Amino acid sequence: MRKYIKTLAVLLVFCVLGLSASASTKEYRWFFKPAGNEQPQLLGGDTLWRDYDALAMGSSEEKVLYLTFDAGYENGNVAKVLDVLQKHDAKGAFFILPGIIKNSPHVVTRMAEEGHLVCNHSTSHKNMATINSLEEFRKELQGVEEAYTALTGKTMAKFFRPPEGTFSENTLKFCEELGYTPVFWSYAYADWDNNSQMNEEKALDKLLSNLHPGEVLLLHPTSATNAAILDTFLTKAKEQGYRFGTLEELALRPTSTVKELEEQGLVFSENPDAGKYLALTFDDGPHKDQTARILAVLQKHGVKATFFPIGENVKAHPELVKMAALQGHEIGNHTYSHCKVSAVSGELLEKEILSTEFLLQDLCGVTPRVFRPPGGDITGEAVELVNSLGYRYVLWSWRVDTRDWASVSVDSVVNTVLSGVKNGDIILFHDYVAGKSPTAEALEILIPKLQAQGYQFVTVSDLASL
Repeated sequence: MRKYIKTLAVLLVFCVLGLSASASTKEYRWFFKPAGNEQPQLLGGDTLWRDYDALAMGSSEEKVLYLTFDAGYENGNVAKVLDVLQKHDAKGAFFILPGIIKNSPHVVTRMAEEGHLVCNHSTSHKNMATINSLEEFRKELQGVEEAYTALTGKTMAKFFRPPEGTFSENTLKFCEELGYTPVFWSYAYADWDNNSQMNEEKALDKLLSNLHPGEVLLLHPTSATNAAILDTFLTKAKEQGYRFGTLEELALRPTSTVKELEEQGLVFSENPDAGKYLALTFDDGPHKDQTARILAVLQKHGVKATFFPIGENVKAHPELVKMAALQGHEIGNHTYSHCKVSAVSGELLEKEILSTEFLLQDLCGVTPRVFRPPGGDITGEAVELVNSLGYRYVLWSWRVDTRDWASVSVDSVVNTVLSGVKNGDIILFHDYVAGKSPTAEALEILIPKLQAQGYQFVTVSDLASL
């Protein structure tokens, strides 16, 4: 009898494991059901992708268009698409393969230099749903990552689109473990076959008749039709009141969890009841040159701001943090090593925060009381820990992420702020940019323009108290 029970138990375990494995390896092929200018149904209503924070569509309440492109190679049309995006100051996300890096490095370099997100589309363009090993999956992502970094010196944006939209639950799990956000789409059309291109008029009509709020649009930039109609499409989209958002913005839009934490006073990203007040914030410094230039602009215009320095950089340049504090700016905490809060233990996160706090006290004579997580990362555990250490957990207003860290143009920074700013916003800048920084020059333009609109500038803590 015991032997029978033991055998039955083993069989049950195998059955459960078999079902689990089957669920994890089940192959999905992404699809959507068009609904004209209304939001479509995605993946037949299956919400698996949402469970892993994948991106496919934004809010139904705002006219935002997210432009994404799958670019495996260049045939002359990718450069034309980049020309159009530059004309409209529209930032896209390009999901690339190693081939375009090897054969058209100038195009990939241009994507990065013009502020587009350069993202991962795998190394071999294989069916990723067939991969059930984390290490094999990692190699698929690393191949194109390493080629991109070798070319540009930059880190590839942590967004991944499975080739042909084919995936399994394991695909989503592996992305999560490797710090990648999976990206699908809410509209696309048959544009990938260069030998069978749709009529331009018909293609434009398809795009416009299916344009919807929060749309994540997938286009292939190798398409001659897309290169020909993109300018008109973007022009007409703007005429209908659409603006162009980024995947970073979409990924950082407040979730219901974040909104709940904000309502509880545990997270702070804006104060719309404050009236015509704004908080300028600067992450990742101090930088030996950029921080000083920014401080000079702020002092010239009599503006107070909040700086979120990294402990490693504080140690290297404490005199710049002292200068900021003496000029009346608020000094916050941005961890010691710019760690991702969701990827470290509570013990390590506490060490990161306190190490920076002690440095600021010892070297600069300030005690920070506001904390910003690198990359806007957030978990309930991190929020609880940060608040228990006496800090306010600070994000920013998602509409006004300037993306200055990507060395975008001055005009891009200015346009992002002026087109998105609202009462009580916290605006995100960086005083440490790895490449050429547009920040100080953009501030020289922005501050007078915002003051002319009646805005006043305060620190984050002051904004929270209004």
